[in-house]
Amino acid sequence: MGVSFVLHWYPPPTQTSTQIEEALQTHLANIGAKTLLPWKMDCEQYTGLTNLSTISGKSFQVIHTSENESLSFGISDQNAVIISERSFDTILTKLTDCYVPNKLTRIEAKGKKFEIGDFAIKVGSIFLGPSFKCMVIEVEYKPSCFTKDTLPLLHEFLSIVCSNLVPMPDNLSQMSSANFNPNFYQLSDTILQYKRIFDECRRVNPNVAIPNVNM
Repeated sequence: MGVSFVLHWYPPPTQTSTQIEEALQTHLANIGAKTLLPWKMDCEQYTGLTNLSTISGKSFQVIHTSENESLSFGISDQNAVIISERSFDTILTKLTDCYVPNKLTRIEAKGKKFEIGDFAIKVGSIFLGPSFKCMVIEVEYKPSCFTKDTLPLLHEFLSIVCSNLVPMPDNLSQMSSANFNPNFYQLSDTILQYKRIFDECRRVNPNVAIPNVNM
C-alpha cells in the first residue's frame, strides 16, 4: 500500500450528501478516473461493564473494511492498533461478561473508489446509525510509503483535482503531524485517521443544518 490522507467535511445546508457524491464522481470520471468497486467501512465501540472495576468505563473500537475483509482492527483508547484475523470478532461474542457493544454508536462509511494514474481516490459518506454525519474523501499515492515526502504531493493532487468541490486545508503536513508516523506509512495510519473522524462524528453536531439524504 501507499500513503493515504483522509479528509472529512460537513456539507452546506443547500446540498445533500448524494448531490456532493454525484458531483465528485462525475468530475472524477470526466478527468479520466477509472471506477473501481464500492468500498465500505464500519466501526463499533465496546465498553467495559461497570460491575468489573478493573475495566469499568474502559473501551475499545473495532473497525472492518471491505478492502481487508479477512482482518479486524482493534483500537484502544490510547490509539494503539491491533490487527488480527476476522476470527477476533468470534472471540468478542464470548466476552459479553466483560465488554458489550454499543449499537447506538455504530458508524458506517461507504462510497465509491476511483483510480487515476498512481492515485486511488475514495469518495463517500459517514453515517451514525441511520443519520448522515459528514462527507469523506481518501486519496492514496500508491508508489510511496514515505509519509513526509508524499504529503505535499497528495496536497497538490487534491488541490488540482478536487479543490472546487472539497474544502481544502492549507497544508497536509501540519494537519497530519499528530495523526500518524511522519516517516514510514502503515495500514494502521489509515485506520487511525478514520477512527479520529468517527470519534468526532459521535461527539460533535456541526453548526449547519444537515439535509435529508436519499440514498
